[in-house]
Amino acid sequence: MKDFNELKQLWHVQQEHDGVSYNAILNTVKQTKSKYTTKLLSHVISIAIIVLITIYIFISFRFHTWTTLLSMFIVTTCLIYYMLIQIKDYRAISSSESLLDKPEAYIAYLQAYKQHRYQLNTRNYTVYTICLSIALALYLIEMSFYVSTFALVLFIAGAILWFLICYFVLMKVYIKKESERLEELISKLKKLENQFKD
Repeated sequence: MKDFNELKQLWHVQQEHDGVSYNAILNTVKQTKSKYTTKLLSHVISIAIIVLITIYIFISFRFHTWTTLLSMFIVTTCLIYYMLIQIKDYRAISSSESLLDKPEAYIAYLQAYKQHRYQLNTRNYTVYTICLSIALALYLIEMSFYVSTFALVLFIAGAILWFLICYFVLMKVYIKKESERLEELISKLKKLENQFKD
């Protein structure tokens, strides 16, 4: 089989193949990748802001029980962990530009990355939700000193409902959208790879 770069040069001479040019597919792949990395970067920025707010609350407000301090520590740790994963994934996708010259390597890379993200969004998210639930339960101990029983029960019911909606509805939508974005990149690269096989 000829070297991929030679095929690439031939492709530039032949502008259209099956109605889609090499440059058009490559630009679409780059745009899709850019949108995805922008989304990851916006997640990192929003999580960083939430971490700073949480730390500010932790330092600035006086709490009466140690359970609230533990709760704040758990929340901050969970947020920092998630933020570091998002930064790692952002860097990984941003630095994968060199793989665009090798569609088969980029496809393999994206398929492994897609599996990693699915694992993060399922198993790791479950652990993340459990930790946040424990943190909320610990905070409720302090809250019970300041609010009526009815308000506390209402807050607990609302929190449980919110966790259920996030876990069973919003997270499923998020996983599906993220998977579709990655699958779109993979399918475009496969189309590019298949054009060179013909």
